[in-house]
Amino acid sequence: MFKIAKLEKVNNEELKISLVTQEHHSYENGKKSSEYFKTLSFDISGDDYSFTFDLNCRLEKLLEIPMSETIDFKDYIFGGETWLNVKGLNGVEPEMNIKITRYLKNRFLIFITFYTDYYNNDDNEYSGMIEFTFNLDDFLEEKRKRKLI
Repeated sequence: MFKIAKLEKVNNEELKISLVTQEHHSYENGKKSSEYFKTLSFDISGDDYSFTFDLNCRLEKLLEIPMSETIDFKDYIFGGETWLNVKGLNGVEPEMNIKITRYLKNRFLIFITFYTDYYNNDDNEYSGMIEFTFNLDDFLEEKRKRKLI
């Protein structure tokens, strides 16, 4: 699931996908409007690292991704932000390439490659790859259940 250079052994790998509420504000004709919606937050972690990002769209937007097609996923990430924490290095925004493929109705595969660039400081340069799958139905169902409560 997760490979990162300089960490020879990755222990206790865990993927947490959470349903979160996002709040987006806009101004039109001097009037503020707010929009709230449910989306996903991803946290991939192990003993010495974590890699996190949130989506910036409603869950239903993922259903617009064509079946069996791999697309660039950067536009779906909140503010284009991902955070990498490795050992004592916290809050690093890595350079990354992130792709998503929709397969088997509402199942998705996410593939990420990334690296950090610290200008001649080899001790803090990392590169890696992450690959995982998830079923969007798990979160659409949870969203529906919350509406019923």
